[in-house]
Amino acid sequence: IRFLMEDDAGSTVACRVSHEALRDHADRMHFLGTDGAVFEAYRELIEDVASEAHDAEGPFDAHGRILVTSEALARVTRSA
Repeated sequence: IRFLMEDDAGSTVACRVSHEALRDHADRMHFLGTDGAVFEAYRELIEDVASEAHDAEGPFDAHGRILVTSEALARVTRSA
């Protein structure tokens, strides 16, 4: 799923969370639903991870969008 967010300077940042990341996160949370439903249910968490990736300058997908990975979501879920 592609989404936009704003950085601290107010610039728009293009982001993407992979299908794999959404499915893996849904499995960890025992959440049943479509990718869109998982995204909406965990949007704040996904945006937080995207913001951290933006601050760390990556990872990016092939189109230059900030990429939220399964590993990144697992890391923040374990630390919560």
